[in-house]
Amino acid sequence: MKKLITIVIVFGLFISACKKNQKEIIDSIRKEVAATNDELKEYTMRQVDDIVSPENGAITGYYRDDEVRKILTQHFGEKSRNFISYYFDDGMLIFVESRDYIYNLPTTYTEEVAKSMGDSMWYDDSKTMLDINKYYFSENKLIKWTGADTSDVPVNIAEFTEKEPVLLAGALLAIKQLKAYE
Repeated sequence: MKKLITIVIVFGLFISACKKNQKEIIDSIRKEVAATNDELKEYTMRQVDDIVSPENGAITGYYRDDEVRKILTQHFGEKSRNFISYYFDDGMLIFVESRDYIYNLPTTYTEEVAKSMGDSMWYDDSKTMLDINKYYFSENKLIKWTGADTSDVPVNIAEFTEKEPVLLAGALLAIKQLKAYE
């Protein structure tokens, strides 16, 4: 019985240490992201057109020496615009922030077009919705995802597990496009 109690206590301490460790990791990531943003003017900037996206887009990379520190991708579509910021430390992805602006109607659906079609609704930028998602990585592994409603997405659902390779692939594709134009 004493062994069981000891095992439970040790396991509880281990779980507690892991939670503290994750909090410390996330705090460290936030500090690194803030420092990167503060130092952007000191970095070398490279910008290219995003040639693989179906929408108009651009990719901007910020480098300290030859090390990528931040990549910003921008995509402008008929029904939305999207900005994704990828942050790196020692070549590893540490943080991704996605800002999705979702329009009420396509930007080409102007007041004149709507009236000619007998419609009383047209594109209105004030009705644009903004979804922000934040993804935290440790050793290129997704450890936390804060969703558009600012709550944490549970790590044990399929959507969480499936998001990691998508984000890593997006970062890798952006890096490859930037390197292609060096």
